Amino acid sequence: MTKTYIEELYERYVGAFDEWKINLAFARLKRFGVPLERWDDALQELSIAIHRFRFDPVKAHAASEETILCRVLDRRIKMLARSADRRRKMMDRFGQLAHRTEDTHLPEEKAVAKEVRQLVARLSPRRQQICRLLMEGDGVAEVGDKLDLHHETIRRHVQFIRDLFVEKGLHPWSD
Repeated sequence: MTKTYIEELYERYVGAFDEWKINLAFARLKRFGVPLERWDDALQELSIAIHRFRFDPVKAHAASEETILCRVLDRRIKMLARSADRRRKMMDRFGQLAHRTEDTHLPEEKAVAKEVRQLVARLSPRRQQICRLLMEGDGVAEVGDKLDLHHETIRRHVQFIRDLFVEKGLHPWSD
């Protein structure tokens, strides 16, 4: 008898975590309607969340460990969905831009692009890294996770970068 895809995924995590945690992760993926072809990647993300999760009865008040872990997994699944949606929209935008026929590289746009590159080059390596991750479509929370920094720290860096762009007159979003 051949194993189903879900059984194969399940067996990868048996022994790594308590079975109830694995079952909870599978149930949450199913509840949120995550497409089966994305379960492998989603389970890798959820396994990291499960591994990092530490139940603290004092902070939990009356909530059970399962309830709190369920909320942690739900937030991670929502974050993955938002990230996938941003990537999809960005790819759609790239597709639309690829079909444009007019010359979009006007001299003033080239000058602005050069000015932006110079401004980013003067940033600290950490802030350059944050810029790069944001340009790749990551959100503030994802950048924080990738750089192992709190999202508020990332927000402060982004605000500094934004203020610098405004100071130099590079703020088309405010027009």
